Amino acid sequence: MIRKPIMLFFALLAMAACRTPQDIAYLQDVKEYEEIPTPHDGYIRFKKGDKMQINVHSRDEKMRELFNIKSTNSAGGTQNGQSYTVGADGTIDFPVLGKITVEGLTREEVGASIKGMLVNTDLCRDAIVNVTFTDMTFSVLGNAGTGVKQITKDRITIMEALAMGDLNIDGLRKNILVMRQEGDKQVAYRVDVTQAKSVYSSPVYYIQQNDVIYVEPNDKFKRNSTVMGSTAFTPTFWISMGTLAMSLVLMFVK
Repeated sequence: MIRKPIMLFFALLAMAACRTPQDIAYLQDVKEYEEIPTPHDGYIRFKKGDKMQINVHSRDEKMRELFNIKSTNSAGGTQNGQSYTVGADGTIDFPVLGKITVEGLTREEVGASIKGMLVNTDLCRDAIVNVTFTDMTFSVLGNAGTGVKQITKDRITIMEALAMGDLNIDGLRKNILVMRQEGDKQVAYRVDVTQAKSVYSSPVYYIQQNDVIYVEPNDKFKRNSTVMGSTAFTPTFWISMGTLAMSLVLMFVK
């Protein structure tokens, strides 16, 4: 008689701890060979306040010295090339050429624009221009790990961004929040990464600089959390459960 209530208690506890595949698996509605269009090209485009480094290569040493002033990077080392910050008017101030509009352009487009100006003005006819991002980031918060991630390539998807974090089993995959600066406003987007159509049709399928991704805990994790901060994965939780079980045994023995 004593065993039945205890067995029932632990059976219910085990059932409460279970997580269904529908809550965990990604892109569940994808069919084999299905083609799903993405919303736009997704390339990172420069905005006001963004930083970049521009390196001009040429056989002419004087041209290299003119355009590639040695600077100090964020790690404290020196690097060739000049660093620029996009101004409030969407331009950078480039040596000799003056102000150049870069807002809304990709890295490749900025490089091609500067090269065209150098060649067309006969300043540097063999110019090769490389543009790289400097201190361009997005942030991940919540149950996908917490940290600031560097953007090192021209485009990055939300799935790649989550993979750069640590999305654990307790993260709510059906309601991921992405906060994005659009003009003078912060705009909130929600994405369900268990459904492919929600992911690939989302305006935030491609992450942009300064995006903030927040993964909230799922309901089971919230329910398992106690006032003391214990969860089903901490020793204090199981000590409490053991105490409760012993109390039940003593109650039925009496």
